[in-house]
Parts: sequence; C-alpha cells; structure tokens
Amino acid sequence: MNKWGGDQNYRPEKKASEKEAGRSSRSETASSAQKTEREYRVGRTIAGATNNARQRNLEHIAARKKQQRKNAVIVLSVLVLIAAVGYFLVNFISARVAEREAEVAAAYPTEPTVAIVDENAGNNVSERVKVFVARLEADAKEYSMKLDHVVLPFQKAREILVFFEGRGEYYKMTTERGSTVQIEDAERMIRYLDEKGITPEYVDLRIEGKAYFK
Repeated sequence: MNKWGGDQNYRPEKKASEKEAGRSSRSETASSAQKTEREYRVGRTIAGATNNARQRNLEHIAARKKQQRKNAVIVLSVLVLIAAVGYFLVNFISARVAEREAEVAAAYPTEPTVAIVDENAGNNVSERVKVFVARLEADAKEYSMKLDHVVLPFQKAREILVFFEGRGEYYKMTTERGSTVQIEDAERMIRYLDEKGITPEYVDLRIEGKAYFK
C-alpha cells in the first residue's frame, strides 16, 4: 500500500516564492562575479590599488629627482658665474694695484741724492731709511724746498734730523709718519717762523697735528 496514498512519482512542487528566491540568488551571484571581474579589469581591487599607489610613488620620486637635477644645474651655474666674476675682479684689482705701485715708484725714487750722516757705529743705513729720505726729497720739491742733508741721531731709532738748504734750523721727523705730511708741516712752520721773525734751533714734527720749536 502506498504510504502517501497516491502516485509514487508525485513530488510536491516548490512554492513560487522559493523558485524566485533561487533565481534571485543566482542572479546576484552572477552579478557579483561580473562586478568583481570588472573591478579586476579596472584595478579597483586591493592589489590594483596598491599597484596604482606604487606607480604614483615612483612617478613622484622620478619627478623629485628631475627637479633636484635641475636645481643642481642652476646652483652649479650660479657658482661658475660667481667664480668667473671673482676671477675677473681679482685680476682687475691686481692690475690696478700694480699700476698704482708703478706710479708711486716713478713718483718716489728709492735712492736719495742727499747725504745721510749716521751718528751710530757702523754707518749702516737701512733700505727703509733710504727710501724714506728719497721720498722726502721728492715731496720737498713740490714746495720748492730742497734738502741739504739728513742726520740719523745716535741711538734714536726711527728719528731723523732734516736740514734744508738756506735754513739754520733743522727739523726732527720720524719714519713712522708719512713723508708728505711731514714736509707739509715743515713748509707751514717755515712760513710761520719767517712771518714772526723767529730763528729756532730746531722744530719737532714727530707728533701728528703738533709742532714744537726751540
């Protein structure tokens, strides 16, 4: 006897809602698979995003290196320009200094023509003193004055006694001050003494801005 009381081939049909749910589930699965496939194709997966980020990072590094090379070229160009300008200025200044030294050497001879009397033992006049006396001679000519002779006093370093032609007094000078300013001071003192009718033994011009006579 049939347990079911009917046709043994009978199978209860599924409800329509269950069939529709199955079809919907399969449709969603297929749609999800297609979406995933599209994401793989457009690189929207985690692996694709990582690759894109790495590519962007590499491009950024390459751009930064390019900019660094460009900056290095600019800095090098500026340094080369500065070096060239500095080299030009050094040469220009050196040339001007050489010209000035030549002019000074021509205007101020290094060998005096007047006698230099050394009261110290040995009578060994240094080159420095000779140059100073030669410049005194040249400066005196600018004021129509002429040196007669020069004395280096005993144990008086850097002091000289200058005698002018036609003058009874002598002038104490020092090699520590410029020859030009001391000749100017001597010329002013000569005019002053002549105006006042004073005949001193000597005039001391060793201190700048002051003159003493005795």
